[in-house]
Amino acid sequence: MTYGFLPPKIEDSDFWLGSKKLGSQEINPSGDWKLSLPRFEPQRKREETSACVTFTILSDIETLEKFQYGTEPNYSDRYIAQLSGTDPARGNDPKKVCEAIRKYGLVNEEDWPFVDDINEYYKEVPQYLIDKGKKWLEKYDFGYEYVDTGKIDLALKRSPVSVAVYAWSENAQDEYVRLRASNHYTLHFLKDNFGRLLVFDSYENPFIKTLAKDHNVEFAQMYILRRKEQTKVSFWQKLWQGIKWYVGEILR
Repeated sequence: MTYGFLPPKIEDSDFWLGSKKLGSQEINPSGDWKLSLPRFEPQRKREETSACVTFTILSDIETLEKFQYGTEPNYSDRYIAQLSGTDPARGNDPKKVCEAIRKYGLVNEEDWPFVDDINEYYKEVPQYLIDKGKKWLEKYDFGYEYVDTGKIDLALKRSPVSVAVYAWSENAQDEYVRLRASNHYTLHFLKDNFGRLLVFDSYENPFIKTLAKDHNVEFAQMYILRRKEQTKVSFWQKLWQGIKWYVGEILR
């Protein structure tokens, strides 16, 4: 069954945790993000969107924003799923989704809400919404880097960690086990006292899932979200800018 994860192409230019290229820092030493998780939203209602990668990465951004700034955004999955080129039959890869966010920004769910019809869900995003999404980029810096599976605990102190898994088969202990190759992307937000990864998922029943200890995850990613400094222009600065413009017009 297709859930929507496609492996990204790893390149030499990609950022990895430990390279110090992204400039990420520890912001949550406990590695526990459960109190900042967003409201659950399913990627499948009447029809399958195959947009698990978008749902997961947006949940990570929403978690970071709530943890760092106390706001509770709800960004449109439909907006980024379409602009990142998600295939309704196959899904998408994390790099394409992240790069789409870095190019087009984000809009709120109310601006471009979820719809049950798959053709309507993936119809072209109007230009006025893209213009609005790019204004988000004026307020936030967003970045991502891959995480070696041996460094997931370290990454979890900096960001929730998106991971590729096999979806979804349970054992007798209600743990989710790997049977085949990764086909789904989900959000790791906490490691329990038994060393198992807990994930916040885009499928319910339940949407909080416990991975078996031998469920080896792949293609882990972490993120940074920083508000940009909004420099307030004083009256005198505006006046000086106006004078310079006026003098420039006279001398033209």
